[in-house]
Amino acid sequence: MSVDVVIVTHQSRSHLAACLGGLPAELHPVVVDNASSDGSPDLAGELGAQVLRNDRNLGFAAAANQGARRGTAARILFLNPDARLEDADLRRLVAALDNPATAVVGPRLLHPDGGEQRAWWPFPSPWATWVEACGWHLLWPPRLGRHGEAPFVVGACLLVRRDVFEVLGGFDERFWLYGEEADLCRRVWQAGWRVRHVPSAVARHVGGASGEGQRELTFEQFQLGTERFIAKHHGRAGLLLHRLGLCFGSLLRFVVLLARPRDPRLEVRARVLRRLGGRLVTAPLRPERAR
Repeated sequence: MSVDVVIVTHQSRSHLAACLGGLPAELHPVVVDNASSDGSPDLAGELGAQVLRNDRNLGFAAAANQGARRGTAARILFLNPDARLEDADLRRLVAALDNPATAVVGPRLLHPDGGEQRAWWPFPSPWATWVEACGWHLLWPPRLGRHGEAPFVVGACLLVRRDVFEVLGGFDERFWLYGEEADLCRRVWQAGWRVRHVPSAVARHVGGASGEGQRELTFEQFQLGTERFIAKHHGRAGLLLHRLGLCFGSLLRFVVLLARPRDPRLEVRARVLRRLGGRLVTAPLRPERAR
């Protein structure tokens, strides 16, 4: 099976054994460690992975590109350290990627307890921000294409053709965390290939965050990644519309927060959006140059 496996770690020791243990023995994963202090790179080496050590946290995109450059296989599997993909499920992804029109595939994602996770999403856009702000997404949820085509699949487990990945220049390293897989898939579609969700393949993904502080950091990084994506693909006017929609939606959520019993998820969103509020108003509207 011609697959290179790239796993980016940062303080990921507790998940590594399960992640690496699910992979076929014939594969030799590359673990790129972003300055962990918990022994993640040492454990990865003990478990048989090739290890690249960064002396600082470069973010996911830059580290993933480092790992991809170490291999030559026709396909690259980017796998989060808190995700587990079994041999049979990887082979289903490989079979789906053999379609010459397809460049990226992703599996169904499950929590460890069997609960469903969102494995694909529509692209961020100013319109999508306003749709969510007004709650219209509950009335008209996005749907997959006839053959499982998705705008983008979640980067926790993503299989991509190497030739396409290299032609497109890999992940855009201006994305530090969140948004890089959406940007890659956007460029895949623009270049004439397809992205597919493959529900017959399943990956178990811990995901989320165990502590409230980590939830806040995750949500904040998600918002910043979304803003970078919109700035890059929709320009100055699009970024302004996105910010206005985000502020409008935040006001509605504050009203809901006051009207209902304590909801930790809404409180996390409220605190993060308060911190981001000044930036949403004062940060320059600089569209990103398309890659």
